[in-house]
Amino acid sequence: MEDYVKEHGLVIVDVKNNKSNNIKIFFNIPGRNVGIDDCAALSRFVESRLDRDREDFSLTVSSAGTDVQENNKKQ
Repeated sequence: MEDYVKEHGLVIVDVKNNKSNNIKIFFNIPGRNVGIDDCAALSRFVESRLDRDREDFSLTVSSAGTDVQENNKKQ
C-alpha cells in the first residue's frame, strides 16, 4: 500500500479496524480536495489486496475532512 500512497500523493490520516472487521481508512491529498474518484480508486486498490473468502470485512474509504485528527505526521 505504501507504493500506491506515494504514487498517488496520498496522506493516510487514520486507519481503524474493529473486531467485526469494519475497516475505515481516512486520507487527504495535499494541495487539493479528495474526490469520490479518489476514494473509489483507493477502495478498489485495498479491496484487491484482501481476500473475502478467507475473512469477511467491510471497507470504508473517506476523505479525512476537518473532523478527523491527523495521526500521521509525515505530511
